[in-house]
Amino acid sequence: MLGGRFASPRIEDYYLTPWDLGYGPLLEFDHDFVGRAARERLTDQPHRKKVTLVWDPDEAARVLSSLVTHPKGQRSKSFDLPLAQYATSMHDAVLNDAGEVVGFSMWTGFSSSEERVLALATVRSEYAQEGTRRRVVLGEPNGGSRKPSVEQHVQTEVWVTVGPAPSAEPARRYREQVARARRSS
Repeated sequence: MLGGRFASPRIEDYYLTPWDLGYGPLLEFDHDFVGRAARERLTDQPHRKKVTLVWDPDEAARVLSSLVTHPKGQRSKSFDLPLAQYATSMHDAVLNDAGEVVGFSMWTGFSSSEERVLALATVRSEYAQEGTRRRVVLGEPNGGSRKPSVEQHVQTEVWVTVGPAPSAEPARRYREQVARARRSS
């Protein structure tokens, strides 16, 4: 069951390639495997990039406080802490400055170690520069859906800052070490 503002009539827009997920440096074509030809054809195609979207603290407070400060039906999409899981697969739209959808946010939650609300997202590479500001459209259109697990809500745009994925420095260092070791072997 899909949830969120990202809505496309093309199922292919939901597909993620290894490059979209940040696994491009780990791909090797030095052996035969099922799907190799298809994967090789994708190598030079444009890809999305996996990023972490760091919610502005004031934006997170605004969304969460709407649960107790706004009347029913006018609240932002609620989420349980630490993870905002309201569908099997969430796809909240990520917008550029012109309001165009340039990717989607898949997992949103509060990270105690980072002390921020973070979202794992995949966006077109030209919009993935660390430190840039983007907007995420949180929630579903038309006041929510008919899903019994989703309360009536209004969509809200949340300001976020693009960061690296993974967001934790030790995890990034480890991933870089693994990629270097694979390239040198």
